Amino acid sequence: MRFLPTLLLTASLVALPLGCTTWEPFANDPALTQRSGAILPVRPFAPRDLNMFEGGTGRTLTWADTMNAASAADVTFIGERHDDPTSHQVQLAVYEELLAGYPRCAISLEHLERNEQALTDQFLASAITMDAFIDQTKSRNWTGKDTWVLYFQPLIDAAKRNDGQVIAANAPRSYVSRASKEGYDGLRTLPPEELALFDAPLAMDAGAYRDRFRQIMLQEGESLDNAEVIARIDQRFHGQQMWDETMGLSVARALELGTPKIVHCAGCFHIEYEGGTVLALRRAAPRAKVLTITVIDDASDHLRDGDRNAADIVIYGFPVDRPKNED
Repeated sequence: MRFLPTLLLTASLVALPLGCTTWEPFANDPALTQRSGAILPVRPFAPRDLNMFEGGTGRTLTWADTMNAASAADVTFIGERHDDPTSHQVQLAVYEELLAGYPRCAISLEHLERNEQALTDQFLASAITMDAFIDQTKSRNWTGKDTWVLYFQPLIDAAKRNDGQVIAANAPRSYVSRASKEGYDGLRTLPPEELALFDAPLAMDAGAYRDRFRQIMLQEGESLDNAEVIARIDQRFHGQQMWDETMGLSVARALELGTPKIVHCAGCFHIEYEGGTVLALRRAAPRAKVLTITVIDDASDHLRDGDRNAADIVIYGFPVDRPKNED
């Protein structure tokens, strides 16, 4: 059954004026059109001394600016390149600082699926060991050998130490695969216990997000003038949208249940330029105050033109040394 969001969320959400659907995290800054006064570090260090910029204007920001915006938001999305250690350091730092001020703050993860929520809760309650949790969720090598312990477990450990919440936000891969192959209609006939494990959008997105997906999925020599190419890519987009819808609505449900702050971590494409997960959350919780952050796996002392408006806050880290056969 598709989740039907209510317009009344929780007392933890600051009410916006009627008709207002957009929250600007820096709108109250008296120097909105001027330099912020933030000085770029001579030598950036992760995570708090990296080069940070307001995504719309290119103004330099400090870590304090970033955390002030995150503290004012109901949901903070942080986009990652999965194998970029700097992005995971930023995610952990933001989450730990929010935990210090907002008990029961939640970390929401693309990297855990809804059918793994029970295992996650058992680990938080010390009913199973960390190794049992990692092995039973098959997470140990999530983005490369032994990467779970390095990149993702620290977020869960922070929640456990501070009585925080962990949201296993994603749809199980088996349903995503079916969505890509069959579409959504057949999935909607599944029994309630299975329907609870994912959310399927009502229709395929026909906007800029789908257009960007089509572009990145083009193979060498292909063109979007070819109907067969479009059909193949759109078939995969059904699965992409199920990921987005499930993650966005997982966050929306947590807000309805009274979670004071949520940090959602996911791949950058889900988040940048109003990606599908952000769009799903905005539809389900239109009054929620949303902040988007992306961490670029490259260095820059200014907001590059190609990264403008990628997120409310654009943070530059360091190049990742990837094997030659990877993009």
